[in-house]
This record gives sequence, structure tokens and C-alpha cells, in this order.
Amino acid sequence: MKVLKLTPFFHHPDVDSWPAAYDSVGGMQIQTWRQAVWLAQKGINQHVMTIGFPGLPKQRLLQPFLSVECLLLPMLHIPSEFSGLIGLTQSWALATLAALFPKRRKHDFDVVHIHLDGQIPALLVACLAPGLLRCPLILTVHCSRLAVYTPHSWLDKVQHRLAGWLERKAVSSALTVVALTQRTASQLIDDARRVEIIPDVVDTTQFAPPPQEAITAFRKHHNLRRKTVGFVGRIAKEKGWKHLIPLAQALREQECELLIVGDGTQRDRLQHGIDKAGLKEWVTVTGFIPNHEVPLAMSACRLIVMPSAYEEFGGVSIEALATGVPVVAFAVGGLPEILRGITPDLLIAPEDTRALIARVQAVLAGHHSQSIAPDRLRAYVKQRYDPSVMGAQILSLYQLALSNSTRPVRR
Repeated sequence: MKVLKLTPFFHHPDVDSWPAAYDSVGGMQIQTWRQAVWLAQKGINQHVMTIGFPGLPKQRLLQPFLSVECLLLPMLHIPSEFSGLIGLTQSWALATLAALFPKRRKHDFDVVHIHLDGQIPALLVACLAPGLLRCPLILTVHCSRLAVYTPHSWLDKVQHRLAGWLERKAVSSALTVVALTQRTASQLIDDARRVEIIPDVVDTTQFAPPPQEAITAFRKHHNLRRKTVGFVGRIAKEKGWKHLIPLAQALREQECELLIVGDGTQRDRLQHGIDKAGLKEWVTVTGFIPNHEVPLAMSACRLIVMPSAYEEFGGVSIEALATGVPVVAFAVGGLPEILRGITPDLLIAPEDTRALIARVQAVLAGHHSQSIAPDRLRAYVKQRYDPSVMGAQILSLYQLALSNSTRPVRR
């Protein structure tokens, strides 16, 4: 079996730095990579077509059965606060379709698996690519226009109706649609032939409490000297970074500090807000760090905050819980489905900065010590978000697609 994976965003684990303009941090990148690695380890041959950045080879074998091809048309490097570079995903979509067009009569793919980020370019690829290749289509919806997406610019609002129409069209043409949450599945069920709920996963061998000496070294490297609250993710409007400024001000009053792990196109705005509020000595921004260092960063914190405007799933939450670190989050998207089962008191009404600060202060004061015991958090994640269970579900969908295909299958 050979699977073609089309995704604008995919984690490149073999790099130690990643330009923020090319969307360096995100749950979709990590999840598409984790899934591909698990399937490759099971002998499923996959070819990934995704966005690269300067310095990455155009095509490489990440490991046996997993090849990655980076595709972009030549483009002007015009910065954008919302997409990194203006035209980035459009360039990928056009380059991908151009690369697939010559293969329409002769190729060796059995299944096309497309990962949707909620933007029009990937939706267009989902509508056009399966017809070119005449292969069964599986869609994973990492961000649904119909269920959770909130437009964040005037242009985005103009495009929102078209994007929703394209999502319905893509969903209706797929053999199976994979949703990350029950909320999104319920929105897509009327348009889809088949919907499966397969949430994001976390590798609990990687995301586990690190040795204390490693945590101490990380804290020393980043000059962390006080009780620390953490934020992990893209520095983007939808991740709610503006709530971090008043949070840091409140933490300063308690002699606590804020660690921001990640990068993004609005990092300069964040830094300006930090400087304007006189918080330079109380907030540390690491920028991009390799994925294998994220458990260290999380373990250096007493808790992680997620003040997102919207989240399809909220993968950072299960990574933190797997590391034994509690999460205080706005109740948006998939976060209630995750946290209500383990720490419901740490869910906050969306956009309520005061309540977020109060709950963070309560955790720091030890008021939730029983519910946030590290072993309890970790056991919860291992039971519900193990890669082997979710990977087996994806594999069964591939096998179902093969049984519905008229193409001869390579074993």
C-alpha cells in the first residue's frame, strides 16, 4: 500500500531552527508528522507533499517508508502577520497541483490522505487532487471552517463563506472524513458519507517527566529563577497572546515569571507589549525550540496556560498533561472535551482574562493539588490519547479505502 499525504504543514524533525515566516510551531505540523511516523513503522509507504523552507532539501527520506517532498512556487517574500508570508499556502497548493497533474495517468498511489488547515488553498487541493489521481480520498480536518474557525481579518471574513462552501464540497467527496472532536464531527455529519472521530495523540515516552537535573539545566539556560507559568505555541492572534501581558503583570506581583515557548509572526507585537509594560525581567520568550525539548520546557513550569480564541483540538494540553503539568485554558474548541474529564475547574469562560489570572493564582497557591497530581494527569492521557490506538484507526481507514478502490493494490 502506498499513501499520498497532502498537507500544507508538516513537522521537519531534522532541523534545529525554523523561520517564523514559514509557520514554525503548530499542532497540525506535529500531529501529521507523528501519524506518518507511526504508520511508517508499521510498514505503510507514504509520500508527503508539504511546505518547506530555505535550507531543506526538495525531497528526502525521513525514515524507511516515509519520504517528504517540499513544494513551493517562486514567490515574493512579503511578510504577513497572519500567514507568515503572503501567498505561502497558495504557492504550496499550486505547486502541489502542478506536480500531480503529470501523474494523473500514471502513478503508484493507492490512497490520498489530505490534511485540512481551514484555509482555501488546502481546500482547493482537496477538491481537485483526488479527481486528478482517481484515488479514494480520506480527509482529516485539523481546523474546520464550519465548526470552530473564527475569521481574524477583514479579508478572512470576506473569504469565509467561500471556504465553508469548499469545505462542504471536499467533505462530501471524501470516502471518510476524520474529525478531531465530537463538536466538529456533529457539524460535518450531514455532508459526509462517513465521519470518524480520531483525536490528536501524544507520545508518552517522549512527553514524560524529565530528570530533575535536565529541568534544572533548562531553567539555568533560560535564566528562570522564580515560580514559572508557561505558554507553548505559536505567537499568533488566535492563540490569545494578548492575554499574556496582563497575566505576566499579575504574576510579577506574586514574584512569579512567565515563560513563552514558541515563535510566530506576531512575536514583535508581543515583545513590544512586554517592553511597554515593563515586564522584560519577568517574561522569557525562547523562540522556536526543537520538539524534543518541549517536555523540558513544560516541566520547567508549574502550569501551562492556553488563552486561545479558538482551537480545533488543543494538542498542547495533552502534551502538558502527559508531562504531569496542569493546564488552565479557555473553554474553546476541543479543550472542553479534553479537560472536563480530568480538571474541569481549570476551564475558564473564553476571553475572561481576570478569571484566567485568578485560576492561575489558585493553582500556584496549591488550591487544586489533588486534581493536578502528575501521576493522575499522566494516566488520563495514556488511557485516551495513545498513538497506537489512533494509528490503528487510521490504518483501518486506509484498508477500507483499498476495499472501495478499483485500482490494483501493491502490497
